[in-house]
Amino acid sequence: MLKVRLLILVAFLFASFASFAQLQGVFGLKAGASSSITAQEGITPYISRYKTAFHLGGVYRLRYKRFVAQPEVLYSIKGGTFKRLGVNPQTIRNNYNYLSIPLMLGWIPTEGVVLQAGPEFSYAIDTPYGPGKKQDTGIAIGAHYDFLDMAEQFSLNLRYIHGLNNVSNSSIVEYRNRTFQVSIIYNFYKKKK
Repeated sequence: MLKVRLLILVAFLFASFASFAQLQGVFGLKAGASSSITAQEGITPYISRYKTAFHLGGVYRLRYKRFVAQPEVLYSIKGGTFKRLGVNPQTIRNNYNYLSIPLMLGWIPTEGVVLQAGPEFSYAIDTPYGPGKKQDTGIAIGAHYDFLDMAEQFSLNLRYIHGLNNVSNSSIVEYRNRTFQVSIIYNFYKKKK
């Protein structure tokens, strides 16, 4: 819980700094599809498969010249599917419900395109068949595209999150989240060109 409080404080400091540094800031709503897998290491009869789910939440983007800071708060479903083949086939669907806080930093190589990277801190919530460990930390990389025509209040976001923590409570197998996301962001006011 200390990490969540620290991240909220960082987001608050970003917002406060905007009023002093003439940064361009915009709030947005974000929603999209996710394709996730639970990568396994160790002794297991199961094969990992991707599953499709969704994510949604809010973003705040601060821009200074060609640099961007973008804290987010998201509800996201991660996990994947485990399949056991052979005489007794079995399928286990992992639905890991997370409250995720990505802190993305970006660079604008050309107007409308932002290359992003940063940490993502996640906490499993309301997950009866979820991960053995609640906290997960990952590294996120991606690209952000602002539509500059008639749909200028919308943005497209592509992202990959590489989970670093072992979220299994087993002593013989480790689980790590791997997630691809495609999102549409609605920006609450028109971006300045």
